[in-house]
Formats: sequence, C-alpha cells, structure tokens
Amino acid sequence: MAEPQQMPSALQVARAMAQVLRTKLAVFGAEEIMLTREEAALCLGLAEGVSEQLDEDERAAD
Repeated sequence: MAEPQQMPSALQVARAMAQVLRTKLAVFGAEEIMLTREEAALCLGLAEGVSEQLDEDERAAD
C-alpha cells in the first residue's frame, strides 16, 4: 500500500518556485522564458495565497 503523500508547505513551494524562476531568469540573453502549465499554476497559487494573507492581515489591523 502506498504511503499517503504530505502536501508541501507554502514555504517549500515558494522556495522551489523561486529556484525554478531564478534558473530560468539566469539566461540573461533570453528575452522570454517559458513556464510549464504546472509552474505557472504554482506561481499563480503563490501570488493568490500571498495576496489573501495580506488582505487578512490588513483587515485584522483595522
């Protein structure tokens, strides 16, 4: 029986995506970079998660 997989934390995902983007952006001569659909979805998920957290923090501060 397969062991249940634990979802990575947001911090782990953020670090992994930062490394992917850092590697792709390291090619200074490239005018464009290509992301897979999965990479783009992870970036979007991170951006949405951060914006939701900031919204919550802002509401809590009011």
